[in-house]
Amino acid sequence: MGSPADLETTLERARRSPLYEERLRDFRLRAPEDLRALPLTTRADLQRAGPHGTRAVPLERVCHYGETSGTTGASNSTWLTAEDFECNARRMMERHPDLFAPGRILLNRYPFMAAPAHLVQLMARLGGGVAIPGGNINWDVPFPRALDLARTTGAQTLAALPIEPIVLARIARSRGLEPSECTAFDAFFLGGSPLPPALRLRVEKEWGVRVVELYGSTETMLLGTSCAEGTLHLEPDLVHIEVLRRDADEEAPAGDEGRLVVTTLGIEGSPLVRFETGDIVRRLPPCKCDDPRPGLVVLGRAVEEVELPAARGTRLHSSDVIDAAAAAADAVDSSVFFVVVLKDRLVLRIETGGGAVARGPDPLEVFQRRLDGVPAEVELVRENDLLDVELLGRSPRVYKPVVTADWRGEGRRIVSVSEGMIEWPRPTGSELWRLVTRTLRRGRRRRTLLRSG
Repeated sequence: MGSPADLETTLERARRSPLYEERLRDFRLRAPEDLRALPLTTRADLQRAGPHGTRAVPLERVCHYGETSGTTGASNSTWLTAEDFECNARRMMERHPDLFAPGRILLNRYPFMAAPAHLVQLMARLGGGVAIPGGNINWDVPFPRALDLARTTGAQTLAALPIEPIVLARIARSRGLEPSECTAFDAFFLGGSPLPPALRLRVEKEWGVRVVELYGSTETMLLGTSCAEGTLHLEPDLVHIEVLRRDADEEAPAGDEGRLVVTTLGIEGSPLVRFETGDIVRRLPPCKCDDPRPGLVVLGRAVEEVELPAARGTRLHSSDVIDAAAAAADAVDSSVFFVVVLKDRLVLRIETGGGAVARGPDPLEVFQRRLDGVPAEVELVRENDLLDVELLGRSPRVYKPVVTADWRGEGRRIVSVSEGMIEWPRPTGSELWRLVTRTLRRGRRRRTLLRSG
């Protein structure tokens, strides 16, 4: 993957950070295999090193500070330079020129605490399209407004988390619109969480678009993207990888699952050496697309694996569960699902839209077949029970902060800074009734599952 010269450059950068100063002081690299003499860098190492522990450049060189979301533990910090961003952005533009061509409109729904959002903005500045900065963790651009922006601007590329197309499709249908017809989207650039085949195919079918998968992390930046065949290809100029056995720090045999260990080659700000990402992966044989870059299947985070001791000790990857759930939901023409993991089984809940379910494959049979017969049950629930479009449509309006209010005209008569910044919508009586009944139904189901689990 990485040449000795590329790896030595990364080691030289890393020696300037507090985390690696002592660890790499006397280490000399002659061949890529020599890296295995170094200890792994764990997430615990990053946390002990503190926010500035990985920073290898002066603050004058840094243009971006980022933190992981902390969904799998404490947050880690990263410091990135303008060169780090430009290197990643140009690589993605080279790999997917059709997604980021000049004049194309990009609806950028990545959260702006995460680096991909800024990469999309940078690609626009570098001449790769027109970006609409509408991060989805943002009251100013709630999901309904994101759909409106896509329709009014004619956006062609959606850059977002994999859940975004599912939510936007539900909002479109609640307005009587077909997702594949109501916008100009022809490509989705999705990353940040698992995108297994069944989920990708469902999104492609529902929207009639090409889906490109983005793989990376806050700590490592870009690791790879998928080709037209759907294979995720790594970027050998940006990353040196090792796939280690699950139970030992040895190379996993070809085709076996293993732990992904990364040494960054394209990051100056916070370089990492033998960083254990926490992802379980499997190497792939050469792809039909003839791209020489190595292919990889990301099975999910090790800490997110589902174990069912009461079901013969079955262990499932998160991507396996999502893939099976998406396929089962597709069997009843739905994209909205939720899985509850109990001690002895999985409970898959699927929204069906409230109408009669067309005859087709049994969703329970589809779900269990993909999970090798794991004990499970499937529950078909009413529209909005899992994804409440009405609630999404009642997101608050957010205004620029003000400290004055003119009551002389027809405008809002506010008496505080808080009122000036945020205006919460007032629910109607019927909306309140539906909210209460949904909450009661969910509460009853939660208590039933607790008793049965």
